[in-house]
Amino acid sequence: MKKLAYKTILFSCLVCNFVACNQSKTIDLKIMSYNIRHGIGMDTILDLSRSAEIIKAVSPDLCGLQEIDNYCSRSERVGQTEFLAKYSSMRGTFGKFMNYQGGEYGMATLTSKRLLSTKLLSLPDGKYEPRISIVHTVEVGEGTIISFANVHFDWIEGEDGIASRLSQAITLVGYLDSLDFPVVIIGDFNCMPDSPTMKYFNHQGFEFADKGSDNLSFQGDKHGEIDHLIIRNSKNLHFNVKSVYLLDHPIVSDHRPLVVDLEVVY
Repeated sequence: MKKLAYKTILFSCLVCNFVACNQSKTIDLKIMSYNIRHGIGMDTILDLSRSAEIIKAVSPDLCGLQEIDNYCSRSERVGQTEFLAKYSSMRGTFGKFMNYQGGEYGMATLTSKRLLSTKLLSLPDGKYEPRISIVHTVEVGEGTIISFANVHFDWIEGEDGIASRLSQAITLVGYLDSLDFPVVIIGDFNCMPDSPTMKYFNHQGFEFADKGSDNLSFQGDKHGEIDHLIIRNSKNLHFNVKSVYLLDHPIVSDHRPLVVDLEVVY
């Protein structure tokens, strides 16, 4: 009886240890995308502090920003990335599309997580403007690494725009494939969920964070759902979308801020 009891206890300990070793761990991530229109509101007033207040209030872990000026005359020669990073107590990275009005025009990321690498990835030029993507490898938790990409694809309409955006997406995915990490892409894709570009991402294993019925992120002359977050899991890590929502700030920009709460399971 004693030998049987000992074996039962030993078996129970082995089962408990096995279960403990195979339990998943989770990390919560808040991710934001915002096309800030270089600080010019729908009321035509230049006031970058309005965008900064919104970002600070959301307090994202990772933030992709589009239409960012870097010392351009139209935005009073302010380094907008540095301003927004300081205001929100985050680290900022600026990526240049082109020289503009004595400064530079492009995009930016803000992060409170540790960056392991940063790539300003050149994408095929749009019809009127060049494009890049800012791609980070980010340690979101101890030893837990993801790729995080910010995009602002070509904005023109028609067949030229469709071809341009698809070409930019293909180049981005090719680079992300070489990194071999789970991926989050966020930004102003300038295309609807049923577009050829978004279908291409789906074919490449990406999942779309569904906004539900309140999905019109662009509030300019034509309303549309063009700001997105998409994710691609890996064998050892997957993302759960906990919530997706668009904030209502109709004066600050012609885009609504997109906020997504993710659960990272590894």
